[in-house]
Amino acid sequence: MQNIQEAFAARDTMLTRLIEKYGAGRRDLMDLGVTDYEARRWCATVAPTVLAPGQAVEIGPLGTGLADTVALVPMGQLGRRYLTYDVYLRNAGLHVQLRLRATHLGWSENGQIAVVRPITRRWQLGSAAAIATARVTHCAKILAEPDVHHAWPRLSTMVELGDPITVGLPLGYSPGPTGGAPAIPGVRHYLLADLLIAANDGSTVKSTPPLR
Repeated sequence: MQNIQEAFAARDTMLTRLIEKYGAGRRDLMDLGVTDYEARRWCATVAPTVLAPGQAVEIGPLGTGLADTVALVPMGQLGRRYLTYDVYLRNAGLHVQLRLRATHLGWSENGQIAVVRPITRRWQLGSAAAIATARVTHCAKILAEPDVHHAWPRLSTMVELGDPITVGLPLGYSPGPTGGAPAIPGVRHYLLADLLIAANDGSTVKSTPPLR
């Protein structure tokens, strides 16, 4: 799929469409070189298009020149179950979203980032009902899940995932309040190369600087 920078060569058109069509946020615009002040102004004056419940919009790569980026996300049992269908879904109403520059997804397993998976396609969905429109590989199985419509009843992001890449990087955070394995404290973005180097050096996620 054509990347966003190529599709909208005119700068103002590109920024408007990024917000309207793809729900871009301030950080997404800053990833393209827009200043913080200007990004805030754009996000305050342009609103995302409201999708119908059954509508799905495919989101192309943000553009060239950006290094591979991993979105590390907290992952509960619900999200893990849907990973078996090679997808990750996230409600758009949650405070922090996957940045458009994200090329990979990661989550913790027993206190470490065991693997990350490349994002092969990305969608903006009006609701879980739009999964049928997107026609992902395991569409029928996903829609047969009893909680899919309850879990994602309105605007959501869906990413399709490729084969895992081994990382093996401990989180380095303290155990949870019940003494269980540590967890990722919210969505954070890292360069893939930085995570791989940290794993090779015997470091941790905690000591690896995230993207700003």
